[in-house]
Amino acid sequence: MRIIQVRDYKELSKAAFDVIAETLKQNENASINTTTGASYDGTFELLVEAINAGELNIANSIFTNLDEYVAERDKPFTVYTYMHKKFYDLIKVHPKYIGLMDGSVEDVEAELNRYRKVLDKYPRDLQIVGLGTNAHLAANEPGTPFNSRLFLADSDQSTIDSTMGYHNLTAEEAPTQMLTMGLADIMEAKHILVASSGERKAAAVKAALEGPIHEDCPASILRTHPNVTFIMDDAAASLLDKKY
Repeated sequence: MRIIQVRDYKELSKAAFDVIAETLKQNENASINTTTGASYDGTFELLVEAINAGELNIANSIFTNLDEYVAERDKPFTVYTYMHKKFYDLIKVHPKYIGLMDGSVEDVEAELNRYRKVLDKYPRDLQIVGLGTNAHLAANEPGTPFNSRLFLADSDQSTIDSTMGYHNLTAEEAPTQMLTMGLADIMEAKHILVASSGERKAAAVKAALEGPIHEDCPASILRTHPNVTFIMDDAAASLLDKKY
């Protein structure tokens, strides 16, 4: 595992951008599966700037996402809305293929089966994940088996609270379920990128990097993968015993 500690969120965003940019420069046909949320807002801004300036070519690449809320697609908090407002609607050149799950469907199993075929068709060169405050990856909450595959997940209260805070939602508005790639799906990627920022993530960072490798801490599974880049700022690293 390659661990990069940076000073603050701005440096974290740039470090994450550099990993994505390097992936695309090494392979213009790269398949990249990404997450959404506060940890990567700055990274997406840098990607938009580089693509629109002609510094980064994504025309032959594949972009997919690892989860989606169970909700109407046009809700302000959905992955679909995030990816369009912060990325796809802003770039002048689009990937060759864009893969998004649809959490508004009535037949959830059919949607999961459809997306399994997408994942099978486009093996991930780079898997981008965020780290939840309870050390979840995607919607794989604590206790999820390490061999989990694409499934419908119930969100823990801490995850619901984070969603409410980030999107300024009431408890009634907040989604409680997600369609999500499983941990086994995530671990199939050639390279996994994790970015974590702020004191609120410090306990999760410590558990992921220094605690037992156990299903109670989903992110701990990353330590068994041969190629992980884990980026954290000083605040997120504040509880670690070891200095990186």
